[in-house]
Amino acid sequence: MSRIVGLYKMMMRRQLEHFFPDCQLELCDGQTETIPDPTLRGRYFQILDDPDKLGVVIELFKTQYLFQPGSPSPFLPIERRLIEAVMTVLDRRYQFIYDTEATIDEILEYAIEDQIVAEFLQVPGPVRLTSALEALRAAALSTYENHRVSTGALLLGTPEDPAYPGRLNPPGAPRYSVRLSSVKSFHRVCDGLRTVYVVDRSGELAWPVDLENWSKKVQGCVPLEVPCARTFEPHARATLNGEHVVAVLTTAQQIKVFARGALKFVYSDARWRLLDTPSKFAIWKQAVGKTDPSDLGDRIFQAALNLLEERKGAMFVLLREPARSLPALLAPGDRILSEVATDDPEDPENLSPRLAKRALHHLIRDQKVEDLDGSILEAIAGIDGAVVVDRQGLIHSFGAILRISSEVSKVARAVEGARTTAALAASHHGPVLKVSEDGGLAMFLSGRRVWTL
Repeated sequence: MSRIVGLYKMMMRRQLEHFFPDCQLELCDGQTETIPDPTLRGRYFQILDDPDKLGVVIELFKTQYLFQPGSPSPFLPIERRLIEAVMTVLDRRYQFIYDTEATIDEILEYAIEDQIVAEFLQVPGPVRLTSALEALRAAALSTYENHRVSTGALLLGTPEDPAYPGRLNPPGAPRYSVRLSSVKSFHRVCDGLRTVYVVDRSGELAWPVDLENWSKKVQGCVPLEVPCARTFEPHARATLNGEHVVAVLTTAQQIKVFARGALKFVYSDARWRLLDTPSKFAIWKQAVGKTDPSDLGDRIFQAALNLLEERKGAMFVLLREPARSLPALLAPGDRILSEVATDDPEDPENLSPRLAKRALHHLIRDQKVEDLDGSILEAIAGIDGAVVVDRQGLIHSFGAILRISSEVSKVARAVEGARTTAALAASHHGPVLKVSEDGGLAMFLSGRRVWTL
């Protein structure tokens, strides 16, 4: 029993590290290892509040552990739910040792991490999702004509397909599982972006659908409450109602899981990441405050998500007080001025190298964010440097190299890269969004990183 208990305590530590790599798990003071009575029934764990209201206390087999976040901010409610899901799955596996009613495929056949994702999302027939995730992970190891595979599945949350009422799945349909990944032509039918496979409530393969058309038929054209990358808006919209779940493998070899109208999980770099986009978007909106136009923060956040999906680096700086902040952040040559500066007014075509860069300012001079199409905003943001705007949406610079005070430079550059250092410095003048080429989106405010997506 001591070995079994030790095994499950080790599994708890590994799963918490998997989903919360920056957090710390420590044995509470005065605790000693205990061995449970295997004849007892009921849950072998409980989650308690940390006295400091920062982390949580996890009690497993009568032993208490303090689990604290890596940042000074307490766990969000959605993160506490994920901790509960981790412990629930581990508890279920432990009780399986003594419970002969459970089936082995529900407990031991699939990866623990995938079972935790399914437990968190509360998908009808959770084995369907774990089976689909295993199939997508296997597909990520495949190629077709020397190209990486992309594919996806729509797991119905309703007894029948709401887009095709009365349509029945023909008998003899295979299960959507890893076995289908061995059929290379299977991946050519659905690319996971425009088309996906429908999987019914029993986990069987039904038929392919165009996801954008399917989501319009079922969910209508209702706007999303939480922004989503342009490429995956149909995926998020398809899951707004009906407990439907969409799981896709992208060409970047990431697995994305959509539920309840938003992207919930991403699998990359051999681990799952919980994306609490609604909470982080709300924090961004609160920091942006009142603007004119009112959707300025939404437009910038949407552009950042689109650039994130395209793996293009960018930075957006929203100034609170432009008159005070612009001289501190931007060199005169980087500012977009209303007047056109030339070396010789009689020969405006012959600009010196010092002023040549200003020629591009003509493209955006006196323009506001609301005047630009989203693709144009993303294009200028993709230029190396920062896009600087004020609360009225006026663009003061793009492709700008920000000035960094010597105090910030000494502290930040010792542990951060140049772009992060610039974001930390600019965040003293207003909220900042930084998009990394390696696939990360971070918000900075008042000289610190607030969240990472």
